[in-house]
Amino acid sequence: MNSTVKSAARVLSLLEYFDAHRAEASVMTLARDLGFPQSSTSVLVRSLVALGYLEPGNAARTYRPTARVTLLGAWIEPLLAPSGAILQVMRELGDATGETIILAAGYPTLVRYIHIVPATTAMRLHLSPGTQRPLVTSGTGRVFMSTLDDARVQWLVYRHNAELAKGEPKVSLAALRRDLAQIRADGYSVSIDRVTPGAGIVAAALPPREQGMPLAIGIGGHSQRIRANAEHFAKLIKAATRRHFGPRAVRVRSAA
Repeated sequence: MNSTVKSAARVLSLLEYFDAHRAEASVMTLARDLGFPQSSTSVLVRSLVALGYLEPGNAARTYRPTARVTLLGAWIEPLLAPSGAILQVMRELGDATGETIILAAGYPTLVRYIHIVPATTAMRLHLSPGTQRPLVTSGTGRVFMSTLDDARVQWLVYRHNAELAKGEPKVSLAALRRDLAQIRADGYSVSIDRVTPGAGIVAAALPPREQGMPLAIGIGGHSQRIRANAEHFAKLIKAATRRHFGPRAVRVRSAA
């Protein structure tokens, strides 16, 4: 990675750090948690202050993002603005469940978490924006796959299995088809211990848009809580999305 790309990556990592922690931070804290040299972190912070993206915090020698950061990209995805429907749904679900609320975006072969509302329960999942999951095996990934035709599903399974390391279990196409049929019928996905042992998620798609990548919202937590509350959590997601997006948000539609 050349120096220009490394600097850009550090800027984005720093802004994502603030988004995940939602608190002021010192240069020393940023350097420690992000694994950056303290000297270059100090230079980076000073540069972002000069450009208007960071400002001094209330505590001594701390910093926080400015309102300018909030406006970045708002023209691309207005629903993700602080007062937008998506973040309102996520906050409501966080308040109602105390669990980790995940906004996931679907890509050709993977899922990326683009926003996290941290859990408030004592036992919680520790996730950060930028986390990636396989499309074929993750709960949010299967929500996205439930909208695809069978030929595309077959191709994704073939590619996933071909890229597995020796000894890793392959995904059964027949079992996946049954799972996708259930997701289409229910309008949501439940995944427990599939990607991360001890963790699970209940997820449903947000309504499709004319432009932009597909999005899904999930309620994630420890397996036992997800297993015990899956149906209740699904109802909460459906109710919240119905309030903010209308009835079209309630069901997952199949393209098959």
